Amino acid sequence: MIKLTLFKALNNFDLDIKLHLESFTIAGFFGPSGSGKSTLLRCISGLEGEQSVYINHKQVDHLPTEQRGVTLQVQSCPLFPHLDVAGNLAFTQTHCTNRQTDLTEQKVIEALELQPLLKRDVHSLSGGERQRVVFARTLLAGQKFIILDEPFSALDWPLRFKTLSTISELAAKYNIKFILVSHSLKELLFCCDTLVQLNSGKVINHGPSAQVAKAIYANNKQTPLSLINFQIIKFDEKYGVYQLKLQESEQQLFALPSAVEQGNKLILECEQISVSADRPVNVNNSNVLVGVLVNAELINGSWQLALNIDGQTLYCLHSKRLWEQSSYKLGDTLYAAIHNLE
Repeated sequence: MIKLTLFKALNNFDLDIKLHLESFTIAGFFGPSGSGKSTLLRCISGLEGEQSVYINHKQVDHLPTEQRGVTLQVQSCPLFPHLDVAGNLAFTQTHCTNRQTDLTEQKVIEALELQPLLKRDVHSLSGGERQRVVFARTLLAGQKFIILDEPFSALDWPLRFKTLSTISELAAKYNIKFILVSHSLKELLFCCDTLVQLNSGKVINHGPSAQVAKAIYANNKQTPLSLINFQIIKFDEKYGVYQLKLQESEQQLFALPSAVEQGNKLILECEQISVSADRPVNVNNSNVLVGVLVNAELINGSWQLALNIDGQTLYCLHSKRLWEQSSYKLGDTLYAAIHNLE
């Protein structure tokens, strides 16, 4: 639980926040640059003045940072230059007091797959490697409320998704609450159960991630990403692909490891999906899903279609010409071909 009542005059606007999140595991904070996200995080952690901050039903605004049970990882968090990676992790493990989790160096190293980096000098690390080591130190601080400000921007998407999956696993296993700030809805949708949208110092929307993201996409006249939950059936060694079964469904897909080993969700762009009234014969039939057309809306000159695939939503675009020639109606059964999965 987090409950905030904050007011702070900034250069271009006032940070004026009233927010109560009763239940969440990973909350994403989204908004344009300069909307007050970083200042809000500093208020929660005690680095800026604030009026009222409750964390896990405990009022903490009168407490100094080190007594709040909160770890804030800022965007440009430095490593100790005179220590190698192992030394940086050991220093954090040794010197952080009032630890609330039993996360050890070895557990964190295994979770983030840092073994190959341990003997590396920090000056030799790439931007993505540095961010992973900084996150490892954040975890080793041992707090159950962790705030991450653009923590993985230097990671490529497959590794970023894999790290976000690790966050979800750590949150569940060690009862850690995370706040994650990002400019990418794609990143936040992948792991956050709750989404908070900020603009000009105010919360303009908050709630379940999918619901808030849908409103953001609609307001910006953008096509939403499709998030498809799945279970792995098996790995086909002959072809080097995973056989997947959609959650709460018997429909199946085949996908390369790069799309699967990042977690239990597929994030699909609208360009990866084509829809037809008949099962396509010129594509791999194993990557064709059957669904029901539940919504169609003209946005920016194209028709945005939403299909219900056994309880999950798939979004795609149709040109005006294709839409007018197809004569689709809501409730029609359609076939969605998923491209670039294998």
